[in-house]
Amino acid sequence: MQRLLYTFVFLLCILFFAGCKDTDLTPAYLYITEEDLNNCVDVSTFNADHNLNFDSEQLADLQKHNFTHVNVYVNNKNLGCWQLPCKVPVLHTAGIDSSTVVLLPAFRRTGMGRTINGYPFFNVLQQKLPLQPNQTLNVSDNPPVYKYNPYARFPYFETFSNSSSFYPTDTTLSTHVFIPTIIDGRSAGEIVLTGSKDKFDVTSTDITLPAYNYYIFLEVTYKTENNIDIGVKLSTASNPNYVHQIGGIYASGGEWKTIYFDLSNVIHSYNYYGSSVTVANIVLAGNGNPELSDTHFQIDNIKVIYQPAA
Repeated sequence: MQRLLYTFVFLLCILFFAGCKDTDLTPAYLYITEEDLNNCVDVSTFNADHNLNFDSEQLADLQKHNFTHVNVYVNNKNLGCWQLPCKVPVLHTAGIDSSTVVLLPAFRRTGMGRTINGYPFFNVLQQKLPLQPNQTLNVSDNPPVYKYNPYARFPYFETFSNSSSFYPTDTTLSTHVFIPTIIDGRSAGEIVLTGSKDKFDVTSTDITLPAYNYYIFLEVTYKTENNIDIGVKLSTASNPNYVHQIGGIYASGGEWKTIYFDLSNVIHSYNYYGSSVTVANIVLAGNGNPELSDTHFQIDNIKVIYQPAA
């Protein structure tokens, strides 16, 4: 009886191992740089897609981004969120001519927080890429080309090309405003403060925004020599000028940068009137840098974007 049991177990082992196939777990690698995702926006049909009439400068500003992370999906598998540049290992590519790759640009909220946000305003782009085991494929050889989602809306877009839609919040405290000028070949708004005690505080014109179930982002492209505080003013009868602080901008070290703020939570949380829309204003404030005689604050463009949440 015992010999029969051993024989039965032995036969089961033979059948089990005979049914197993060798699996090649040698990874392929996908190499992605910041340049691959920050120079990838096609706006050639933007006006037709959105029934708008943006000029060439506005269209160029829509192409300026500062994505620092990427969400990677290969053959419908989520391979996680990676900081750029990155070299992503991909398994199970042996014997496959091409793999379906989806790269979703992402960024660190307010530029320094721990939360990583995916950028929701591009159409999802699927690419067929020839990933092979033990080989590295550079995304720059097959660059993604994104388009803005046709449902994205642009209720506020300031490029400072001829004028500025910002005005002093309180002229008893400061009368500084952004002056349109050309900086590094860009149309930009500039405020120059003299001395460490000089300051500015400006407010945008009214922006009408949806109050619920929308992605709402603020994007700012800037070059500054000191920090800028950023807030959103949402008025009520009891607090007609209350500003909700949403973050700030650090001095950019002589470089142009783009930063993103997710406004959805503050808009949804403080929709005092309970209606489907609310009126908001962007508020910017800054002080002179004590290490400089003159402190320059330069903004290339500021835009607010929204679209229905998925």
